[in-house]
Amino acid sequence: MKSYHNLLLLGAAAMMAACSSDNAPDVNKDNEIAFICDYENSSRATDSNFESNDRIGIYMVAEGNTLQVGGNELNNEPFTFNGTEWKAARKAYWNEGKHTVYAYYPYSKTVDDTEDYTFTVATDQSTHEGYTASDFVWSSKEDVEASASPVKLTFAHRMSKAIIKLEKSEDYEGEIPSDCQVYVHNTVATASIDLSTGGVSKDPYAETASIQAQKITDTEFQAIVVPQNIESRRPLVEVVTQGVSYLMEGRLSFRQGYSHTIVVTLSKNPSQTKIEIGGSIGGWN
Repeated sequence: MKSYHNLLLLGAAAMMAACSSDNAPDVNKDNEIAFICDYENSSRATDSNFESNDRIGIYMVAEGNTLQVGGNELNNEPFTFNGTEWKAARKAYWNEGKHTVYAYYPYSKTVDDTEDYTFTVATDQSTHEGYTASDFVWSSKEDVEASASPVKLTFAHRMSKAIIKLEKSEDYEGEIPSDCQVYVHNTVATASIDLSTGGVSKDPYAETASIQAQKITDTEFQAIVVPQNIESRRPLVEVVTQGVSYLMEGRLSFRQGYSHTIVVTLSKNPSQTKIEIGGSIGGWN
């Protein structure tokens, strides 16, 4: 059993064992750790709040210690949102002293390295599941002490977001078709994340991939991209509609935590289609 001064994690089996042990501490159920979570700018990929059955991973580190894979007071403990509150897989109770909390979404059961955690965005983000699962968000909070109130964690986007808007040129006849599919090409989909800082960098050894964007309207699409620089002109955005492919080159610096607007002006002649890299917005929603 851990020292009395270590934080206690009790599942059903552990509780039974504690009851039968003469050395088991008297746990105050009112001292249970709880969290409430929101977002920077109050949004995530869903443009709302967390959804039921979302799971976050929580680490808690005693003051003066650094985040490790194991040996923390909380080690990647999953907390699940039931639509109203966050429920721990195993009950966790406060210990004395101050702590730092690190949290991330989406939860992964296996974290082999907290300084170099591998995360991959989905290449098919046309579905709600693929898009939201790619939206890596992170939070940390220092000087956290035992409290009867839940600890509030504010999450921020750590990936980059591309918003692709389709417009018509003067020679384009009719309306933009509703069957458009949009792809973001030549980006690395795998990232290395430092869970102690929330810092993200692309995997230098991973190959580039194509990401199918999620449709918002007939003329607007969005995709989550690993932060990286597209320094040389290469195929960046492709629009496929009615058997015709509009493929456009571009340079763009996908910045961490920023959304970037890309305007594609469709022409009657695909070779005359234009791409314009618009503004960037931090703390995107």
